Amino acid sequence: MGKCLFVLCLLFSVGNVYAQQRYYCEVKGVEKELSAGLKIIFDFGTKASYNIWGNLSSQLKFVDDKGEEIKFNSMVDAANYMVERGWKFQQAYSSLYSGNSIIHWIFFKDAANMEEAKEGIITKAEYQKMKSEQDY
Repeated sequence: MGKCLFVLCLLFSVGNVYAQQRYYCEVKGVEKELSAGLKIIFDFGTKASYNIWGNLSSQLKFVDDKGEEIKFNSMVDAANYMVERGWKFQQAYSSLYSGNSIIHWIFFKDAANMEEAKEGIITKAEYQKMKSEQDY
């Protein structure tokens, strides 16, 4: 009886492991054009990050639970934000685009779905949608 129970528990735990999928996020640091520092961009591969003028869409900027925009001071600040939400660092590399250096850091998280992977991460658009639904 004990062996059967152990085997059943083992089978259920293995099933849960396979139910999860690995999700990735690319954190990009792009030099600001007219000021010092980096513009930090989070790319989950689900929506375009830029508007037609090449700027980060204000609707995709991250906000806290009060709707205030979160400003990142550096790539390390952005990395700490991701790690606090369960993401793991995988790889870093750099590239050049139109003479500008771009820093790329890749993070991953195992989760059942993208919503679970992004738990604790809210964009301005998501916050506004959530607030409008609460008002009804």
